[in-house]
Amino acid sequence: MDRRLGVTGAVAVLLVGAMSIESPPAAADDAAAPVLTKEAVQCDAWQIEYVVNATVAISDTTMGAGDGTFPNGPGKIVLRFDNRGGQPGGNVKLIDYEMKDNFTVVSHALMWEARVTADTISRTTHNACGIAAEGVLDGRTIRWAGPWRGMRSDGGIICQGGLCGKFGAPPSGRSEMHVAPHSVSFKQFDYGPDLKTFSMHYAVVSQQSSPSQTSRIALAGREVQRTCVAMRPCP
Repeated sequence: MDRRLGVTGAVAVLLVGAMSIESPPAAADDAAAPVLTKEAVQCDAWQIEYVVNATVAISDTTMGAGDGTFPNGPGKIVLRFDNRGGQPGGNVKLIDYEMKDNFTVVSHALMWEARVTADTISRTTHNACGIAAEGVLDGRTIRWAGPWRGMRSDGGIICQGGLCGKFGAPPSGRSEMHVAPHSVSFKQFDYGPDLKTFSMHYAVVSQQSSPSQTSRIALAGREVQRTCVAMRPCP
């Protein structure tokens, strides 16, 4: 059963997956080789969009009333890869991240109950060059060089039940929620053997003491669109 008490700080989330270029049938004893068109070889970079889902894990709430794990999403991530021999590789730039936070937590404390529903959108804020984070694709793993910048959440939370307004739960009814842009350190993205899907283990996205709450997210997803793009100079 869903349980959670304080849904007041950032409930940020995200996630992704990937897909490679179509390959011709392979001989029984040979690995399939990708078909490289002239466009693919001459491409400056590959911009790939992923549909993402997340699992939110909440802990450290008052009396454990809000602890639990909750499915969340969907969302999207857009990454830009260097072109390495007609395939995405090398340096990776996070262009866009957006996640719809839409889950409900049912909390119990003493004789009261509260149903708290998140209705927010979490997204990154890019810099002047249109980038929110950078990393490197090493084999089947993206390792981020630093935190994702400008993560923010906007929307509202809705609380129903006698527990609303008590023990750190939000007040009854709908409350506006706006989390200012802040940095979040996401863990590495691990792709499957076919580079069509990837996942991320739990990473802390928010931690607060009043009310007490720690939120973590895990990600998973798949590629839905790939585009060859020209690189533009950035001041």
